[in-house]
Amino acid sequence: MSAFNLRNIREISNDPLTKFTNEIAKKLSAFLTKDSITQLDDQEDIYADGQDIDSVVKFHDNFESTNKFDNTHAYYPAFEPDGDKLRLWVRGRSIGNTLRDYSTYNQVCELWGDPILVDGTPFDDGTKTGGNKSIALRFFRPEAIDINNIIIKDDTLIRAAEDLSTGVSFFMRFRVFDIAQEGGENRTLFEKTDNNPVDDSTKLEIDAGGRLKFQLQHAGTIYTQQTDIGVIDINTVYDVWCTWAIGEEPKIYVNGSSMPLFGTSPLEYHGNLDNFDWYLMRRGSGPPDNGLVYGDLYDFRIYREKVVTAAEVGYMYTNKWTISNIPYGQVMIANYFAAYEAPTPSFTSTSFTSSFDL
Repeated sequence: MSAFNLRNIREISNDPLTKFTNEIAKKLSAFLTKDSITQLDDQEDIYADGQDIDSVVKFHDNFESTNKFDNTHAYYPAFEPDGDKLRLWVRGRSIGNTLRDYSTYNQVCELWGDPILVDGTPFDDGTKTGGNKSIALRFFRPEAIDINNIIIKDDTLIRAAEDLSTGVSFFMRFRVFDIAQEGGENRTLFEKTDNNPVDDSTKLEIDAGGRLKFQLQHAGTIYTQQTDIGVIDINTVYDVWCTWAIGEEPKIYVNGSSMPLFGTSPLEYHGNLDNFDWYLMRRGSGPPDNGLVYGDLYDFRIYREKVVTAAEVGYMYTNKWTISNIPYGQVMIANYFAAYEAPTPSFTSTSFTSSFDL
């Protein structure tokens, strides 16, 4: 008559009224079922659900990757993390309440809603010889039960543009499945304001035609550029760089190539301008809650006080890991390296004879 219920392992709210209501519900349930209780062998109580608490356990058991290091080529250390310019590095490879910041700055990266892990194919980062070549974090899928996004708490180290003296670079690897406007707004890949009134900020959108629109505001001056044609299609993995140097127009690179750009009207920001957190895969805080991205996040990085060059963009697109000039498949990954050498027989048919000299 008894059954295991995940709700039983979670505490009821500490709110006094809620606790009182829950206790009354239990007593009422026990009274209504007292005749049934006497018929039980072990005299267990039967309770109805006095208060329902939503809980979820997600299992991802279909991801498996292998790699064989055969010592046929050398591995080289990457620029990242450098403990200086790379201020944030978020990878879409896990779920939970928070995501790890691989930059070593340990920024607080919160995961909201119910995104799921998915097979990242066809993207292959060159570190696996078998199984899933990559995984990604999927947001705002049609069956999602809530708004999905990443919130990275505001910190002086990762401001969008405030107090810059050289410039800044943003990198994002993603795949989208819908580029039509959502809630009357363009799909927003990332957005952040640094102050209110807004003097320093940034935003990257995809419009319904597949054009990228990037904005950076520094010390009150707004720089807004967009690609002259649609460069983003659905169900395709893209490496996108947005860079800005002091006093210059922004640049956008897609899959290793610099895009022709032209100026456009300023982009609007989120409603709650007192919120200075980073928002990924949606507009920032406050109404309207729209511009949500139905797609996969693989990688997001901030290089502050470093304007990544066209050559470095090309290196990253080639090797998938770093702005260092390292060939594909030869980037040394921390805590991922192992030596492998196939065993050879001690004797062969030509080296072994039946007679020995004593």
